[in-house]
Amino acid sequence: MNLNRKQYMASILFLIPAAAIFILFFYVPFLQSIYYSFTDWNGIGKPRFIGWANYAHIWKDPHMTDGLWNSLKMAAFGLVVQNPLALLAAVLLNRRFRTRAFIRTAFYLPVIISLVVASVVWGQMLQYDGLINEVMVRIGLESITEDWLGNVRTSFPAIILLTQWQAIGYCAIIYLAGLQAIPQEMYEAADIEGARGWSLFRYITLPMLMPAVTIVLFLTVVGSLKLFDLPYILTNGGPGTSSYTLFLAVYNAAFKDNNYGYATAGGIVLAIFIVIVSVVQLSATRRKEVEL
Repeated sequence: MNLNRKQYMASILFLIPAAAIFILFFYVPFLQSIYYSFTDWNGIGKPRFIGWANYAHIWKDPHMTDGLWNSLKMAAFGLVVQNPLALLAAVLLNRRFRTRAFIRTAFYLPVIISLVVASVVWGQMLQYDGLINEVMVRIGLESITEDWLGNVRTSFPAIILLTQWQAIGYCAIIYLAGLQAIPQEMYEAADIEGARGWSLFRYITLPMLMPAVTIVLFLTVVGSLKLFDLPYILTNGGPGTSSYTLFLAVYNAAFKDNNYGYATAGGIVLAIFIVIVSVVQLSATRRKEVEL
């Protein structure tokens, strides 16, 4: 008993430094942020307590509201379009064909490319005199050429499509790993029972793939709600607020407008929103998971 007590105390002593660092760099700043969100603070002077004014202003600020709406559109597009395409790609890549290894590598290649480099390249291609419009002119589609990132109607849809260029390959690899974890014996047994095509996918593949679906949906939703890099590099939220995201609105409020109290309030709203959406999504998908 004494030996177990000594081992327990030794374990506690080893955990204390890590716990102290975690508390110092996570919980303390988090609690400070909650306080700062109720203040008018420029990041340098003394914070001035203003109550709920920052939170009330969020819902009147077009940068924040348009950013939230765009983030929701991004998440919805990921759920409705990105994930089915990634699952379809994974199913196709799971088949046996001669160039399978090369195609898998090509599909995943955009994921490992630096986002800054990709943004600069795509930004050049999407300009009015860029490669995409030049190709359209050459194939007779000059009437639909646009300054894709400089037009209110097309700026955010263009950013959404660019995120799919990277995200579909990443999600497809996760789905592919899930498909390869399904025991082949289940398909053989279903084949004996006469199951074919869609029935195999509906009653075996999809239920057994639900753990991977849970992971992919979680990454898609959270990644969409905290999207920052592409809008910041390509358009900085413009023209107007057409390509703002909530994360970008928080960033600009802090580092462009020097309104750190307001930016902190926006960050807390974003964090709460991500937690709520994530909990709802995880609870909805985990109920449908099947143990292997």
